[in-house]
Amino acid sequence: MSELSSLLPLAVGMAISPLPIVAVVAILLSARGRTAAPAYTGAFLAVTLAVVAVGAITSAGASSASHGSGGKIVVLILTALLTVGFAAFALVSWLGRPKPGTPPATPGWLSAVDAITPARAAGLGLLMAATNSKNIPLELKGGAVLGTAHLPMAATVLLCVALAVAGSLTLIVPTVLAATGLPGIVAALRRLKDEMIAHNAVIMTVLFAVLASTEAAHLIRQLTV
Repeated sequence: MSELSSLLPLAVGMAISPLPIVAVVAILLSARGRTAAPAYTGAFLAVTLAVVAVGAITSAGASSASHGSGGKIVVLILTALLTVGFAAFALVSWLGRPKPGTPPATPGWLSAVDAITPARAAGLGLLMAATNSKNIPLELKGGAVLGTAHLPMAATVLLCVALAVAGSLTLIVPTVLAATGLPGIVAALRRLKDEMIAHNAVIMTVLFAVLASTEAAHLIRQLTV
């Protein structure tokens, strides 16, 4: 059960994703935001849950085939890969930040969001989740941790759903709040969108560095047990 404590930092790492957040905010500010944003968020959540489930099923199968040791090896390998990968991503993100006085580049696809339909928003959500190079390893590891925990099937399913929802909260919460239509919330969403675009590189650098440190600490614990 101690392994389950590693799910919290994984969920936080999944939730902090500037571009998916910017996308949902931009969709919410569009003409069809109230119908398109739930489609986007639902599609993103569905892919997240699917990847978590793949991690759980794969590690559970490996654990059963090798009488419990295979699943642990899968988690150990994923942890090592995440440590190295996130450290590299932190370095790349920092080196790629805009130079002082240079405005950050706004993703070109944002200009098309103003006229987005619910169907296209769902497609964007699928694309964002399926190509998220940060979240997919975290989702696979979260599923692997659950798959090797040897919990009852119902508990494993519920925890997979809970992890997917927790990792998507930064999309779910704005979507729910924007449904109120309050002017203050709309203004806050505009500010959030601008700030996330302006500081994307710094946010991602800090996030990757924290994730690399967390995974390194987890790796050391696994190797010294």
